Amino acid sequence: MARGNPKKTLEKKKLLEQGFRECYYCNEPVKPKALRCPHCGKWYSSGKQILAFSLVIIIALSLVSVYYLYPTGEQGAYVPSSEVPAVLSASPIGMSVSTSSKIVVTFNRDMDRDSVQSAFITSPNVPGVFSWNDRALTFTPTSLMNEGTIYTVTVGSTAIDTTGLHLDCDMYSWQFTTAGGSAITLRSIGTGENDFWSAAVTHPSWAINDVQTKPILILTHTQGCAPCETMMGICGEVSSVYSASITYYDLTSGTDEPQATDCFAAYDPVPPNYVPLTTILTKGPNNSIIWHSWEGVVDEATLTSWVDDAITYHEQ
Repeated sequence: MARGNPKKTLEKKKLLEQGFRECYYCNEPVKPKALRCPHCGKWYSSGKQILAFSLVIIIALSLVSVYYLYPTGEQGAYVPSSEVPAVLSASPIGMSVSTSSKIVVTFNRDMDRDSVQSAFITSPNVPGVFSWNDRALTFTPTSLMNEGTIYTVTVGSTAIDTTGLHLDCDMYSWQFTTAGGSAITLRSIGTGENDFWSAAVTHPSWAINDVQTKPILILTHTQGCAPCETMMGICGEVSSVYSASITYYDLTSGTDEPQATDCFAAYDPVPPNYVPLTTILTKGPNNSIIWHSWEGVVDEATLTSWVDDAITYHEQ
């Protein structure tokens, strides 16, 4: 008979006592309002509870402690409960980043370092070396990054902490743009990672109607998700600045249905469907609809530049 892992069993018991529920499929601990199991990847249909629960509101209130840090003076990083591994801060962010910058990710728990390094991806690819200082991972490029380039950094779903728990919301991703090169005044319409897309999708009817008047910014998220909380703050700031020029939808998956489901079906149809999902739509040539969507965190400066471009396209 295989012997169980006492450390893992104790961790699971602790999480269950704090309000987590067992997944129907793999019996691993899952957050009460999760729509997807981070361990086996199974999705729960909207409105279905993982298990019959009691005292969830009381437990949730005792766990929630939300505040913001501003390590760079721009982007707020949500500080989640310490019961699940999550990213506390990530840098660099924004525009005009030095091509020699190091990439630093700080976690709230002790991480399995090999799993984090294996799950660490830059796009475009950047060669470099890893180093750790307690819970902070530093990636030092071994050559200069390209000038005037948008980089996406992702810590993927295989990253776990030292107890085997996966990242909150399974992954963490953000972007920054390096300094130099040709100034980007307007993003192209095409199929590239950093283009407005014109691919035919079944846009929600409410989005088709609203985009005729002005561009639309949509955030689809869940409650209690660290990257989601970060994007709620960023999108809230951007939408308040551009309140007269764009329409903003803040959609909580499982609550603001069917609009949230509409967004996943149109703009992130291929599983795994990570949250937060941020989408921007605007009018393109010949009254067409062009759009772009991201999984994970989009820093405030980058999102603002996309909104500026969306407004410019809409007014042409």
